[in-house]
Amino acid sequence: MDKKDFKAQYYNYLNNNLVIIQNFEKYRKKVLHNAIMKSFIYFILAVIVLYLLCMMILYAEFNPILFPVLLFSLYAFALKSITGIILADRQYRQKFNEEILPLIFYPVANFKQWPKEQNTDVIIDSLIFPNFDTREDNFCIFGYYKGLSITLSDTKLTLPVKAFGKPEIFKGTIIQIDFKKNIENHILLLSKNVYRNPRYKCYKTNISDMDDYLYTFVKENSGITFLNTNFWQIVKNTARAYSAKSFGFSYKNNTMLIAMNQRKAMPFGYLFKSLLKMKNYDEFIEKFIVIYELVDFINET
Repeated sequence: MDKKDFKAQYYNYLNNNLVIIQNFEKYRKKVLHNAIMKSFIYFILAVIVLYLLCMMILYAEFNPILFPVLLFSLYAFALKSITGIILADRQYRQKFNEEILPLIFYPVANFKQWPKEQNTDVIIDSLIFPNFDTREDNFCIFGYYKGLSITLSDTKLTLPVKAFGKPEIFKGTIIQIDFKKNIENHILLLSKNVYRNPRYKCYKTNISDMDDYLYTFVKENSGITFLNTNFWQIVKNTARAYSAKSFGFSYKNNTMLIAMNQRKAMPFGYLFKSLLKMKNYDEFIEKFIVIYELVDFINET
């Protein structure tokens, strides 16, 4: 694909919808300003209460009624000061996902919002993850590129334990691509800092850099000609574009699944992220360019 042409078309689309983006940016700044002011007020109240408690302790003027009231007030004000911005960010993200996310996704292969947690069986079947019992999607989108369906989700997976605060085994982006051709095989690539799957035999690609970072597992020795230096370069570009902490790849029959553990799935939708910085859009576009390059490479192999 022509990167320059793709970016030029996208930025032209943004210019045509700049008024909508600018209005939402004003809304973001208003929400941020109000959240910071409220948080600051609660912080000042917490400091005042702390001062009163210190004076009460210092001068040994213990009041059995006033002391617990002040102590509770200190806890409540401090908590409100911390959680105020967090809650404001969550509310902003929800509104952003409903109103702006579809707008900026539209020109990228006409991506649209998709029902969450729809492809859990595909994730389980990929064997990228050993086990999980809960899946949560912040958002899920669906679109087409060259006639192939692509599903992308911001997903969190947790382990099957009953205790409160389930341990998180994955938080990041999961990409599913359904190809027309069937390789009649299952190929797994897993970062060496994550779980090693024992079901299939380990395969050496003889690409030293790739073998240093990834375990490669294959069910059969057929349909693996794409595992070459060009593919490895695309994998590196993809991991870099998504700031991946770990990389999981499954290509089973005609379904490819990529799972990249990361802190934030997209450069948008956060209260402290400006909608008018072009750097954010460059990062956003690059996330899709690397996916399309991978699709083109697989189709041509």
